[in-house]
Amino acid sequence: MKKAIFISLLCIGGFTAHAQIPQPDPDTTAQHFLIVASIGNLQEASAGKLAIQKAQLTDVRSFGQMMVKGHTQAQQQLLQLAKKNGYNLPQAATGGIQPDLNLKKAGADFDRLYVHGMLAGHNNTVQTFENYAINGKDPAVKAFAQQMLPTLKAHLAAVKALDEKVKDQVAK
Repeated sequence: MKKAIFISLLCIGGFTAHAQIPQPDPDTTAQHFLIVASIGNLQEASAGKLAIQKAQLTDVRSFGQMMVKGHTQAQQQLLQLAKKNGYNLPQAATGGIQPDLNLKKAGADFDRLYVHGMLAGHNNTVQTFENYAINGKDPAVKAFAQQMLPTLKAHLAAVKALDEKVKDQVAK
């Protein structure tokens, strides 16, 4: 009987753990940080391209354009930094990343889903960059994280404001 209860609790615990929003990884190695940051840049730019095509609201399309421009530039800086400092990033972290399949198929609900995803993503990204800016080991990579933080925080503030607009639009 105790064994059945224990197994049931493990199963329930597994389902609730899966439903939680992933938290930024506290790993402060430069290689790990650069991989996470690179994937984030590519995801933001890729989803931004989709927003330019599919968003209903002009503000959401404009935000998508800002994501493409900002994260493409950040990616170029990141890759230059990685190359200059001898960090080899895996191919999976440097190209070919597509937007979430649910976002591609969102239809009329695209704006809300895109903005919600950008809000969660930028919250995690800011936390990740803040963590490396404080605890990072490589001075050059740490400086990059510190340099990018104001832009990332501006993106977060913009998407928070946009989230309020999208909520208002949905409620009407």
